[in-house]
Amino acid sequence: MLSVHAPDFSLRHTLECGQAFRWKFTPATGAYYGFIAGAAVRVRQQHDHLAVETIDPNLTAGDVRRYFALDVDLGAILSSLDADAQIHEAIAKFRGLRVLRQDPWECLASFICSAFNNIARIEGMIERLSVHFGVPLAFNGFRGSSFPSAEVLARVPERRLRELGLGFRAPYLKRTARLIAEGKLPLETLRRTDYVVTKSALLRCDGVGDKVADCVALFGLEKYEAFPVDLWIERAMRYYFRDAKPTPARVHDFAWKHFGRYAGYAQQYLYHYVRTARERSESRAQSRDAASPGEPSAANA
Repeated sequence: MLSVHAPDFSLRHTLECGQAFRWKFTPATGAYYGFIAGAAVRVRQQHDHLAVETIDPNLTAGDVRRYFALDVDLGAILSSLDADAQIHEAIAKFRGLRVLRQDPWECLASFICSAFNNIARIEGMIERLSVHFGVPLAFNGFRGSSFPSAEVLARVPERRLRELGLGFRAPYLKRTARLIAEGKLPLETLRRTDYVVTKSALLRCDGVGDKVADCVALFGLEKYEAFPVDLWIERAMRYYFRDAKPTPARVHDFAWKHFGRYAGYAQQYLYHYVRTARERSESRAQSRDAASPGEPSAANA
């Protein structure tokens, strides 16, 4: 068991904010099962510490700190972002949310699968890829599989990927896997390049558009100025662009000027804030409908 000091950190907010797709929560124990540095782990938060269980002797506390970005001065970042009432409320509600340092290849593959998709289906695709082509791992009642390498997926027939439910994403994933396997997309090198170079390289991959490139740059390659724009962020941006629907380019420009070099952190707080607000609103509407089945709710009236 590893005990890792984790001040100013929320395991729940960090793992449930939509930036990663392979963590499973067990309500009975309050623990999350997932993978860090290739090791299957069980993680629980105990106040300002993380209790991390694994059978992999190579996993270190340093690996855990790095994955959860516990070396980042979150207080300083959030202070620099706290520039308006909306982000202030998001920070207050989800304080402790940190941007993970994910494996860049798994992150890229996951967000290629995210195109025109919801979280449940993305998780299903990633799970099937892992079960069929990864390495089985099990401990303490948990059974899972490592995510397959690019070299492995580059050899998988496109037809087989389609059979696993990837649909039109299958050729995109296969071609990108081949690029990496052939050394034409050196992801670890991109970690050391600037944001513009990194994003330009990612955009050359089939199936990678502006949003996916920014997601991979932010969650897999530590480019904290990346600001992915999707439906939820468009909704959050209405607060700042009240009289117009801005283009993604205008949103990016505004985010960099308004939030600065850690705009990506602002994006995650705003994304989680807006998405959970909608979920709470829908839950309240369903509760009203259940209480008064013969009358329309205010949302449907």
